Amino acid sequence: MNDAAFDQRRLDMLVSHSRSLRVPMWLSAIAIAAVAGREAGWAPALGWLLFFLAVREARAAALIRLAEAVARPIAQRLRRTVDWSLVLGLAHGSAALFMLELDTTSDALLSMVLMSLSAGAVSTTYTVVPAFSAYSLAIALPVATAWLFNGDPLGWAVALLILLFAVVQIRFARHNMGMFEESFRIRQEKEGLLRQLGEERERLAAARDAAVQADIAKSQFLASASHDLRQPLQSLTLNAGALHRLALPGEGPQIAADIVAGLEALRQMLDGLLDVSKLDAGAVAPRFQPLPLDRLLGGLQSRLRPSAAAKGLSLEVDCPAGLVVLSDVDLLQRVLSNLLDNAIKFTAQGGVRLSAWLDDDQVVISVVDTGIGIPEAEQARIFDDLVQLGNPERDRSRGHGLGLGIVRRLVPLLGGRCWVVSRPGQGSRFNLRLPADRPSRDMVLDDGHQARPALIARRVLVLDDEASVRSAYRHALRSLGCEVASAATLTEALQQLAGSAAEVVLVDYRLANGLDGFGALRALRAQVPGLPAVMVSADTGTALEQACAALGVPLLHKPVSEALLALAINQALGAAQAPLQGGGEHHEPVSEHGGVDRGAERHPG
Repeated sequence: MNDAAFDQRRLDMLVSHSRSLRVPMWLSAIAIAAVAGREAGWAPALGWLLFFLAVREARAAALIRLAEAVARPIAQRLRRTVDWSLVLGLAHGSAALFMLELDTTSDALLSMVLMSLSAGAVSTTYTVVPAFSAYSLAIALPVATAWLFNGDPLGWAVALLILLFAVVQIRFARHNMGMFEESFRIRQEKEGLLRQLGEERERLAAARDAAVQADIAKSQFLASASHDLRQPLQSLTLNAGALHRLALPGEGPQIAADIVAGLEALRQMLDGLLDVSKLDAGAVAPRFQPLPLDRLLGGLQSRLRPSAAAKGLSLEVDCPAGLVVLSDVDLLQRVLSNLLDNAIKFTAQGGVRLSAWLDDDQVVISVVDTGIGIPEAEQARIFDDLVQLGNPERDRSRGHGLGLGIVRRLVPLLGGRCWVVSRPGQGSRFNLRLPADRPSRDMVLDDGHQARPALIARRVLVLDDEASVRSAYRHALRSLGCEVASAATLTEALQQLAGSAAEVVLVDYRLANGLDGFGALRALRAQVPGLPAVMVSADTGTALEQACAALGVPLLHKPVSEALLALAINQALGAAQAPLQGGGEHHEPVSEHGGVDRGAERHPG
């Protein structure tokens, strides 16, 4: 406890009470003068009254000066309050001289008034007990002495009672002082806690601001890193695909296959990290629609059955026809793909079963494997990022530990709940509960399994400012049967377009000299109206997706495989032909299904 602050508070309380007692003190002094004046004479009584009032006002002014003189030591100022209280008590006690002239009744009345003033001072002067003691004894001793001068047992008895009363009042003042000190200490502790709480709030606010800035910096870094990493990855992916199809001697085919597999693992890792970043930033908004679950699960089975068969595992699906779930097709496929992929990776023999059934107004989807199982103590931890049980050597062929972390983030977005039931050596069951819906004639499910279309003799113009990427496009598109012209700048593209009569243009979104893909496309279409186009970008923002959807231009996110490239070109060509055929054909946009980035928004061709 701060002693100086406590003593200052004691002095302030004494001053405050002194100010509030001016009128009662004046009235009591007038009453004493009135009692004394009737028998001892009005002149002495009036003289005493003026003397007392002068002492009282002088003390009040002195106390105020003492409280305001903070430069002086507080202990010295408290001692001065004792002196002034003693003076005031003597001024009051001097009225006992009138008792030598009064009768017993008046003595009793005057004694009662003076001792009442002493008793009342307990509640106003207790904060400085020595000051109260000086004031109280300065009254009690003269009054008790006056009663002793009566010379009879009654006077002695009254004198003794007055002295005992003064002692009791001093003890009571000390008790009040103890309670005041305890109250002050509690209040200081409370203020200290509130101050600490305020400081903690400031620290938390500063930490929050720092975290927000760090998150913004992380997002900016990921956006920049995504773009910079996807550029060379695009070239590597297309060139590796072309290399894999060449008739290479010796171990060449295996080396090419290893390169393709490594690039695919790198793409999955990059996509996973960016998915986590976007989900944590709240940048993914699901688009709910009724989905026929049997078709969706069947598509997943077709896609993942080769992976299961390569390990000698069965992959079975059990879903009744007509079961409909209200969800987002891309996000739900990502969740189920991650669960199935995880089950296949950690199952050595037996198989994986994907089941769905209706439970009241919800659909339950279950992924059951015959794998190694998960200890109960580890079941919550497997949904953390970069956690892989049973993979102490960090074998990257078994993933990077991001799949279940993405599931944990996606399921609440879909209005669902996911949990696991497992025992070591007895396999695992991952359950997913989602809202059910009724079948609708407007239900659309693109399972992402279009065959790669033939692009024989299609004339494609590539506009990209990266030489290595242009080269990769040329190799990939020529292997698909296309005739390819490429340009590094818009000027070159316009010249190529004038000389090659290209049927479709492949435009990179970010070009040199501040030009973007939309500006380039406007210039190209000004020369060839309605020119079919495909936009390719390493950016993954929703604004770009919406802008491409508004133009009816397929958007591909780097790195792009040959299959997706062929599908996107075919879509762009089909969209251009649809008006000539009466507009009756609807083309779904190409997207990398199962990814949070979504590839392209849905739009009419």
